Parts: sequence; C-alpha cells; structure tokens
Amino acid sequence: MARITVPNGELFLDERGQGTPVVLLHGGLLDHRMWDATVERLAAAHRVIRYDARSHGRSTSAAGDYSPAEDLRAVLGAAAPEGAAVVGLSLGARTAIDFALRWPDLVERLVLVSPGASGMEFADPFIVDLQAQQVEAVQRADADGFVESFLRMWVDGPQRRPDETDPGVRAACRRMAMTVATDHYTAHGALLEDRAVDRLAELRPPLLVVTGALDSTDILRLSDAIIDAVPGAAAVRIPTAAHTVPLDTPDAFHAAVVPFLAAREPQGQR
Repeated sequence: MARITVPNGELFLDERGQGTPVVLLHGGLLDHRMWDATVERLAAAHRVIRYDARSHGRSTSAAGDYSPAEDLRAVLGAAAPEGAAVVGLSLGARTAIDFALRWPDLVERLVLVSPGASGMEFADPFIVDLQAQQVEAVQRADADGFVESFLRMWVDGPQRRPDETDPGVRAACRRMAMTVATDHYTAHGALLEDRAVDRLAELRPPLLVVTGALDSTDILRLSDAIIDAVPGAAAVRIPTAAHTVPLDTPDAFHAAVVPFLAAREPQGQR
C-alpha cells in the first residue's frame, strides 16, 4: 500500500499480484474495498492496481477543481508507466472513458461496468427524484438520509426494494458511502471533464461493456450507445444484477471480465 501525490492532494493506492497490470476504478461514494473479491480473482495472473479517488476512502478530500483523468494518469505514471488494462464502475467508468480519449495508447483493454460518461444527463424519474432527496439531505446535514438515497439509486436500483438486495452488499456499500459522508464532507471543487458523451465513437476496442438488467434506464441507454458507437465492442448484460454488478453477481461478473482481460490482440491490431 502506498500514497500517490497529486496536485493539492494524495491518493491511497493498493497493489497486489504479478503479471500484466490492471487498474480498477471504483464507483462514486464507494472505494477500493468494493474490488476485494475481484482482486483475489485477478491477482494470480495480473498486477492489480486500485486506488481511492479524491474525496473517497483513504484518499484526501478535494480542495479545489481537479481532473479525475489526470489523477489516473498520475497513478499509471507511478505504477504502470507503459499502460494497463482499465476496469471502471460507474464514476470509475466515467473517468476511464475520459482517460482513454486523452491517452488511448496507455489503455491496453477497457472494461466499462454500469458506465457513466462525462456530460451525460439523467432522465430516469426514479433517479431524478432520489437525486433531489439527496440534495435535501445534504442541506439538512443528514448523513444517513444522504447515504440511503445513494443506496436506493445505485445499490437497490429502480427495480428492487431494499429488502430484495443482498443485505451484505447493502451493508458494505453503506459503510463505504458513510466514509464519504462523514470523512469528506468538506470536499469542494468541480470535476474537470471532457464531455465524453459526445465522443463515444472515438473509443476503440478492445472494449467490453458490462451492465445489470436491473439498472437505471439512463445507464442502460448510455451502455447501448457506447456499444453502437464502437465497432467490435463486446457486451454482457447480467439479468439478476443492478448497478453494482461486481458486488451483486461476482461470479457472473468475473466470468465475463477475466477471459477478456486474459485475451491478447493479434500482432499489429492495436
């Protein structure tokens, strides 16, 4: 475990295993711990690199505007300067897309899980209503309400009641999100992003998009747009998963991702 210095802050970094490098990017309000099972699955064949984004987990809180893509560039510069496969969930996928558009030669393979993209707008009424509730919770300094709105949106999802979500998954996500709510409430500044939603066709394979059928319509629509925009992109949709696919259905997630990361393009294809 280590810390990487970035402008106005530090990122907590964890590395495990040996072999070709893979970087894991967690979702918003989660942290590196969401990848525990995936690290165990990948570390026999890969050097697995994961870190906490600013204002998450054990990294420092944002103290001004910053670029998540440039933070990922700093991590790769320290841990895998020749490039790596990149796997990102949700906000992590959003960062991965911006990074792949800026530095495509540093991305060996790209896995986008329940992806967001910079510049996207939310229209799903379920999500829009809960986003408003989350803002109200912030105004009341109600950490429990803030976290519960997150859990309803991005752990249960629009097609499940809380009691239909695996209680262990819900509890783990609550712990991670509460870390953000209680340890990083002083964070401030804007994300400096590239409006990648208008540039999806510039992404290039090898690319895999993994989604859960129980996720928000906004996420599923964006995932379909990525697949349509990138010839040769592969896609897996898991019927019993919602947004946090690696936690909801780890076996199905690993069955899709592990072979993809192990594959190699024929000479001259990249």
